[in-house]
Amino acid sequence: MSEHFTTRLLPGQALTLPAERQPRLLVVTQGRLWVTWAGHAQDHWLAAGEALTLPAGLAAVAEGWPEARFQLLQPAAVRRGTARPGARLIPLTFRFTTS
Repeated sequence: MSEHFTTRLLPGQALTLPAERQPRLLVVTQGRLWVTWAGHAQDHWLAAGEALTLPAGLAAVAEGWPEARFQLLQPAAVRRGTARPGARLIPLTFRFTTS
């Protein structure tokens, strides 16, 4: 996976991953990551090399413990804006600043 599309969360940083129309795959590339979303009874703890599918239509919150790097992948779009099962994944990027 390309480092260009890797998001880094420093200690104390949290990031909201906005809801999307398609499920996405969150892959931790370094460190440990805590992930949660509304309406889901269980939080998720992921270590480097682990992945979690984020359901379509739900925003999630991710926080590094104490820090982490991750990639968020979504199915490549096909005609009519839909994705088919087994479609290749493309990375999403997030840019944010800290104060």
